[in-house]
Amino acid sequence: MTTPQLPTPHRSPYFAWLLARRAAGDSVESLASTLVDSQVDRNPHQVEAARFACRNLLARGVILAGEVGPGKTIEAGLVISERWAERRRKVLASGTHATDELNAYKVFETLNARGVRLSATDLLKNYLFSVLDRGGESDHELHNLEERWESLVGRLPSENFPDFLRAHWNSRRNFARQADLFKTIRSKIIDREAVFGLLRGMEEDLDTYLALTSPEVSDWSPEDKHNAGVLKTFRVRQPYPLLLAARRSFDASDFSGLLRATVVISMRYNVIGAFGTAEQERTYNTVAERIAKGELQELSEALSAMRSIYVEDRVFRAAFAEKIIRTTDSRNNRVVRFILCALERQLSGNDHSFTRDAFNIEHILPQRAPDGWGGFSNEEMDGLLYRLGNMTLMQAGANRNAGNADYAAKRPGYQQSGFFLTQKVAVDNAEWTPERIAVRQNGMANQATAIWRIAQLS
Repeated sequence: MTTPQLPTPHRSPYFAWLLARRAAGDSVESLASTLVDSQVDRNPHQVEAARFACRNLLARGVILAGEVGPGKTIEAGLVISERWAERRRKVLASGTHATDELNAYKVFETLNARGVRLSATDLLKNYLFSVLDRGGESDHELHNLEERWESLVGRLPSENFPDFLRAHWNSRRNFARQADLFKTIRSKIIDREAVFGLLRGMEEDLDTYLALTSPEVSDWSPEDKHNAGVLKTFRVRQPYPLLLAARRSFDASDFSGLLRATVVISMRYNVIGAFGTAEQERTYNTVAERIAKGELQELSEALSAMRSIYVEDRVFRAAFAEKIIRTTDSRNNRVVRFILCALERQLSGNDHSFTRDAFNIEHILPQRAPDGWGGFSNEEMDGLLYRLGNMTLMQAGANRNAGNADYAAKRPGYQQSGFFLTQKVAVDNAEWTPERIAVRQNGMANQATAIWRIAQLS
């Protein structure tokens, strides 16, 4: 057996340095052993890509992307070999085949080296820049696009951009679903003229969109602010493309009339009827497109084109008479306040803003009624508590004082209420029963049919 030779005193420091040395992660030296053992020919750009990958693997991974042929497989192999040589056995490599340029673009932009998902705003911006770049446009035009883009998106919350983009697009062109919007834009925006045309259109529509989504800070008339605020309360956005088109083409009076009409349609179709919105959205888009093309130039023409989504009086009245709206949801609470304020205005002529905190919704059959309240069964309580006929308005303090008291104890407070709607409850009802709730709600349905009505369509 051969006894191994120990290093001489002169060689020991060298071996110690050799064992302990560390090369910089982005240096060619760090890949030296891998390159020596490699059995394939390497090109400089492949070595550079492998160095980049080794430097960034401590992040959330890297993407090696490019055209077919430059050697991405070799680059990935170099990286895996280097990790293996460093005794790192957990390396995951996956290959993605993009079917077209758009998919490759989306993969590259979404799965970037830091693992951060880009927003729809970034994706569209980068795509528009790529169109100009492919067309060989000058740095001046790229700079112009950059400045105008930043000015536009700077006025719009990033989470609202996809909604604004779709509303803008559908106000001028064929209907596009949100899921298909980027693909649709990519198929239409293919040159310089289309890029700047899209930008000009968005700039033109932005003020209207901001006024619809934040009416309280707009310079619109009080009536238009109110109606835009109602749509916001309803959380109904389907009319936005229509309203963008009308704002560009109609005079102020016809635009205001159309805005109010969308509130009426939304009350009948969305809030009370609770019908599916697919047909409604497509109808709004069709009318918007016809306005954009100049085929519909007046309010009356637009209203006629929307007849299919106007719920007729008989259907609306029947739906309102049975409507249940759970006020535990903040949106529903505001909607009920809006409805009750409108009924109060028709009865007394007094206009109360439904956004004020000075009054609350009073549930005549209380929300926390004890078992047996007023002779109601538990089943009746569950079914009738959030019927519109069981709700009225009261000043905040009086509402708290009423609490869970029985109807006989509440009735004097109702008689002294500042709301005619609430006084009428006390005058018309000596007791509060399931039958009286139904009778009251039928009367409210008749009122509602007269309030939210478009004469041309009824």
